[in-house]
Amino acid sequence: MGAWGTGLYASDFAADLRAVVAAVARLPLDEEGLVAAICGAEKSAADNAADEDHTVFWLVLADQFEQRGIFSARVRDAALAIIDSGKDAAMMQKLGMEPADLRKRAAKLGELRARIVGQPAGSKPRKTIQRPEPYVFEVGGVYTYPTRGGDTINPYVGAKYFDRSKWSPDGFGLMLVIGRGRAFDYLAWYQAAASVEVVPLIPDRTNLVGEIRWGLPIYGTCSPAHFRKIELEEIGVFPFDQTRLDHFFPHLAQGTTYAIHDISLANGMKITGREVAHRWRRPDGKLERIVYPPRPTIAELMGSTA
Repeated sequence: MGAWGTGLYASDFAADLRAVVAAVARLPLDEEGLVAAICGAEKSAADNAADEDHTVFWLVLADQFEQRGIFSARVRDAALAIIDSGKDAAMMQKLGMEPADLRKRAAKLGELRARIVGQPAGSKPRKTIQRPEPYVFEVGGVYTYPTRGGDTINPYVGAKYFDRSKWSPDGFGLMLVIGRGRAFDYLAWYQAAASVEVVPLIPDRTNLVGEIRWGLPIYGTCSPAHFRKIELEEIGVFPFDQTRLDHFFPHLAQGTTYAIHDISLANGMKITGREVAHRWRRPDGKLERIVYPPRPTIAELMGSTA
């Protein structure tokens, strides 16, 4: 029962849901639009009463909405029904929570109930983004960036703590963007692949298309500020053959989680010459290692030899 604990955020699911609420609360949606977006991100937990995370979903949502000054009658009523009916206690008991912990959780839910019952029936103003985040990369685009020991400039370090004049690159990394999208239609994310090796000079088109090979997929976000700090430059955009892309990069994941947590592509752009195993979740729920074909060139991704 230690994985659940007595608090609302003791489980990984609850902590992840809090991050989803924080991300969605930035969007210029009304209250029901926010609820719909969050339910869409966690559909089984939201809609399936038999899901072990169902009660946690609505309780965490009610807690986060109350803390953020967002009022939704649907969320309030769902949470009150769960608390008053004893559904949460029944699920926690089914999952193995000890009697002493059930009593502690009941006390915390009593506090939550008092807060949401006393919540004003109207939302406070909140700061939101005004439009979908702009894309900074083109699909099929190849971008170069200076590296030192295979690593990028750290985009999280401000100018006060980073002296660019003392950071001497010893090569260049290359990154190929193979997909992009927006979480909740607003938060931009990317699928990409870095070159297998650092290059001493930016390659010409012939070498870029026919000789550079691309590593395993990486995922993340990239704000215009990070784009500038990493010193990324576009050196070409190439059309892919989708069947070839699917062959060389099977089981590509969506980047929604990276957008929610704002995890930068920079975290995966270091070129080490070593490959980290990737896994995918099979329909039966089990994780299986992905066996990739030999790393491709752009020519092979385009379905050509030139």
